[in-house]
This record gives sequence, C-alpha cells and structure tokens, in this order.
Amino acid sequence: MHKTVARSPQCGVHMQTNIFLLDKFRWLWQFFYWTIAALLLFFVFSNRSYDLEIRWMVVLTISIMSFCLSYFINNFLIPEYLFEGKYFRFVYLMLSAFIISVWINYLSFIYILWITSRDSSDVVYPGQQDVLLLMSGGYIIILFAAFIHFIKESYKRQIERDKIAKQKIETELKLKDAKLKLLQNQLHPHFLFNMLNNIYGLWMENSKSTPDIILKLSGLLDFILYECDKEKILLEKEIYFIRDYTDLEILRHDKRLTVDIILPDNNHNLILSPLLLFTFIENAFKHGADKNIGESHISVRIEIYLKTIQLSVCNNYTPDATTNNQSGKGIGLNNVRERLNLLYPGKHQLKIDDNNGSYKVELSVETD
Repeated sequence: MHKTVARSPQCGVHMQTNIFLLDKFRWLWQFFYWTIAALLLFFVFSNRSYDLEIRWMVVLTISIMSFCLSYFINNFLIPEYLFEGKYFRFVYLMLSAFIISVWINYLSFIYILWITSRDSSDVVYPGQQDVLLLMSGGYIIILFAAFIHFIKESYKRQIERDKIAKQKIETELKLKDAKLKLLQNQLHPHFLFNMLNNIYGLWMENSKSTPDIILKLSGLLDFILYECDKEKILLEKEIYFIRDYTDLEILRHDKRLTVDIILPDNNHNLILSPLLLFTFIENAFKHGADKNIGESHISVRIEIYLKTIQLSVCNNYTPDATTNNQSGKGIGLNNVRERLNLLYPGKHQLKIDDNNGSYKVELSVETD
C-alpha cells in the first residue's frame, strides 16, 4: 500500500534554521570538522610504530591537502559542474584532482623522510601500507565532507526554488485578482451606461413606465454596489438579478418583443462569479431588441446538472444593420471571456453561433 507522508511546515522551518546556523558559523564548523579529521588520521589511520615526528608531519600534510582538495570540490566542482548538470566534466576534474593530490602527497612524504633522515639514522619510517592507509583515510574524510556539503547545498537550492515558485504563484494570484477587479470595474460602468441611455430614451418618449423602470433599476444598482465586488456569490442572487433585469427590459419595450425565459427553482447553493451569466443576456437585449427593425425574440434558459451551470441565450437581429452585428468584440463579451479564462480555466465551455440574423450563446460552467 502506497502512503504519502506530509512534512509539517514547522519541520521545514526547523531545517531552514539549521541550515542558517551552519552558514552563520561556517568557519567554526570547518575548524571543528577538520580538527576531528586530523585527530582521526593521527589516532586511527596512522601506525603508531613509526617515529612520532614523522607521524605528525605526515598527518599534518595529508590534513592540509585534504582540506584544500575538499575546498576545491565543495566550492568549485559541485556548484559549477555537478549542480549545472555537467557530469562528465565533474567526474573528469574530480579524478584529475585526486590524481594530482596523490602525487603531491607522495612528494611531500619523500621530502619529509629526506628531512628527518638527515638528522637521525635510527628513525623508524612508515611502510608503504601505512602510507596507503593514511591516504585512504584522508580521501574518506574528503568524500564525507563533499557528501555533507552536497546534501546541505541541495537542500538550500530546493528551498530557494520553492521560495521562488511560491513568490511566482503569489505574484500571479495578485495579478489575477487585480485583473479581475479591473474587469469588474469596467463591467459596472458599461451596464450603467446602457441603462441610463435606455432611461433617457424613455424620458424623451414620455413613457409612463419610466418610474417603474427607475425603481427596478435601483434594485439592480443595489446588487451591483453590494454584491458585485465579491469574488463569488450565490447563483440564486444572480438569477434574481437576471429576472429583475428581464422584467425591466420587458417593461420598456413594446409588444414587438417576446421573451421566453426558463430559470431553475432550486439552485443547490451553487456559487459563481457575479454578472457572469448576466452579460450574455444583456448582450441579447442590447443587440437584438434594442436595434431590431420589426419583431424581436429572445429566449433564455438556465439549467443545473449537479455542479454544472448551463446557460443558453438566443436572439434574433436585423442582418442589414451592421451596428447590430454581435461579433463578440464589445466590452461586455470580451470582459466575460477573460473572466471565464481567469476564474474557470479548463472548467468552462463557451460556444457562440452567428447565423445571419440569429445569434446563440451556449455556456457551460463547472462550479466549485
């Protein structure tokens, strides 16, 4: 059975703190590590049977060489080649450095033996096996230091990558939120502009329905002011808004307009972005009933299947009037397209058919 173990944020914080302490006291840890390494070489890997002076000089030489080689590997080879994916060069330079260090160690041993042989002839010299064991211990210490450095740097780099990825996500979310706010702020004036033009036209005609329309409009404004600034609202409120808007449009048009509207009774407490469905309905009235020559017909159907909202809006328009062409290039439709892409990526389908006098929109949105 496969199990996923989640690491708690506190654990990550503790590990980051440990890495920080290692970096802050880096030279202290280096001194401590190489002091322990020299003691190990002296007491564990070196043979106590040969002369003490030669012993500590050889151990000191190997310790210095091990430190230099370790510094070269950890601060040059690993970051410049291993972490950059240049594995062949890393292995090549690593082997070259080890071979060069072996020669330097042997030359140093010869020099030490030559110096000590001048002063005394009865000195006990280390054998070949003793030298090989001591050098092997030095290289084990180097590899262990490189392993520790690799693990530490890998974790630091992973933290940096996670931090950069988190900052990128946060930045994208902020930009997304700012863009949504901008789109909503564009939509409100767009709607008000259309409604005020309608009221002005009715006033010019001395229509008796103007007071009722103003009253309906106040309810729509209340919705825009107090609901549209929210990221998500109940579908029920959006449908109430659509119903009031449709009633308002029917009030101000004459009998040349027929509206068939089917709205769901049970909204299942679904939520969605405000004015998402309404924009297509407003577009049907604006480019259909408002500009048609002759009779106008608009049909609106909203249905719910589990958590999916399906909207169908169809209207006729006068093909000869180029201003009536619902090409989808207006503020409202471009606005809602962008909002759908931002809020429901991969969770919506939008289909628009323009058949020379008949304009139909079909939208399917999968809510959270």
